[in-house]
Amino acid sequence: MIIRFAGLAGSRLAAVPLMFALFLGLTTEAVAQEAKDAAAPPSPSLANLPLANPQASLAERTPGLRALVIARGNCIAFEYHRKGIGAETQSHVQSVTKSVLSILIGIAIDEGYLRLDKKLSEIFPEAFDENTDSLARNITVRDVLTKTEGFAEANPGDFKVSDAAPGKETWRWMLNRKVAYPRGTHFRYDGIGSDLLSVILSKAIGQDAGDFAKRKLFDPLQIAAYTWYADSEGYLHGESGLRLTARDMAKIGILYLQRGRWGETQIVSAAYVQDSTTRHNDGGPPLNAGYGYQWWVSRNGNVFFASGKMSQLISITPNTGLVLAVAADSIPGGAARFVKDVVLPLTDGLPGTAPCVVQVGQDSHVK
Repeated sequence: MIIRFAGLAGSRLAAVPLMFALFLGLTTEAVAQEAKDAAAPPSPSLANLPLANPQASLAERTPGLRALVIARGNCIAFEYHRKGIGAETQSHVQSVTKSVLSILIGIAIDEGYLRLDKKLSEIFPEAFDENTDSLARNITVRDVLTKTEGFAEANPGDFKVSDAAPGKETWRWMLNRKVAYPRGTHFRYDGIGSDLLSVILSKAIGQDAGDFAKRKLFDPLQIAAYTWYADSEGYLHGESGLRLTARDMAKIGILYLQRGRWGETQIVSAAYVQDSTTRHNDGGPPLNAGYGYQWWVSRNGNVFFASGKMSQLISITPNTGLVLAVAADSIPGGAARFVKDVVLPLTDGLPGTAPCVVQVGQDSHVK
């Protein structure tokens, strides 16, 4: 389900304060929270989690955990939902939204709507005027995907648009920011860039991006219980704003484990999946891991993952066929330590032929 904000003075500008204030885009405060989650010391309550009754232990010792799903292949071998939260309960996945948006960009590239080397001046030719930094002309889709666009650091004050001309679209304001670094050279976790990426998608496909997401991604994966906020002009919030169930988070991970294939259908090309989860730069704050196309990549390259503040996580380990989905209000020490201290020991306790609690999709016969 796509939710748009209507009645906002008929202008995307009117949605700007709401976009940045209500839907937890990656402002300075959000970056600080993600960094705090990653840097916090591990909670003693996570040590030596008893595995005899993991459901009860998780409920007692990690009260901030909403849901955990462990899958091997297309088989969910273990799942936990906190009391009051069920399999159909949606959670705000925060910056995991960015990684899902990347999949849509990949589909658009596969279908010929976009190219990785396409320049912003080709996508928004009408936007480049005397107010636009000339260096922004040559920024490419790949630069935006890898967060190396080069736009200057933002702060909450940069979100003010009161001086903009009436009726001027927000995406023009996004493009009118100063470029401080040569494109492709400097990683910066710029949430505005992910919102711009959403506009790029809409401009490229020439159709409603919410409908595109439903038809091309969510319907084939049988994801029905979702919410993705969009503004009054239909642009999806690219940096944050998506709500999914933990099972459906796992489906996104399984899709990428299976190199973009779901049953007999190739949802997104294997080439794009590989490229998007390859480390294109060394990344930086808030997680200090490598970065692909809106996906994080571990230092050793064995794991790639989508991460959001307050410990939201989709993690894929291709070598072992392991997919993890974590939805939380907050976990002391962050999702990475929770996985290391709790989830991996739990997976070790599951037999290699653990029966499916739930089977999602069809066997894609990926070797």
